[in-house]
Amino acid sequence: MVPIRRILFPTDFSEPADHAWRFALHFAKEFGAEIHLLHVVAPPPHMMEAYAGNFDPAKFAEVLTAEANASLDRFVQEAKVRNIPSQSEVRVGVDFHEIVDYARSRQIDLIVMATHGRTGLAHALVGSVAEKVVRKAPCPVLTVKHPAMKFEMP
Repeated sequence: MVPIRRILFPTDFSEPADHAWRFALHFAKEFGAEIHLLHVVAPPPHMMEAYAGNFDPAKFAEVLTAEANASLDRFVQEAKVRNIPSQSEVRVGVDFHEIVDYARSRQIDLIVMATHGRTGLAHALVGSVAEKVVRKAPCPVLTVKHPAMKFEMP
């Protein structure tokens, strides 16, 4: 068996992500692994119209980062109660790029993440972060589907 010492849990703070968190905790406890929590904030828009008035893109990203750090603290505290070592980080960028880069740079052994189960046009337009991470990740990826999601044949 390949040792699992570091588990990455990227979260968007959604209900499916909360469900996947249970799996990350279970695997961390089972393998005696450390959990790395990651949230990626999308970069501010680059449209000139967005900068009209008093919009400050740097301040916007700073506020979103502070809010995400506060939200990640809930996960860190839950891991601490279960005696699971953890660390958290918020990055600004393209979600799947940042997740894969984090996994490479921190030598992550397993990524546990939610899938939102988009299909059809929504999947074509938005794409799937989980799918992109599975394709590019340097380690195994466990994608967890929320039980309320129904499977639909294409």
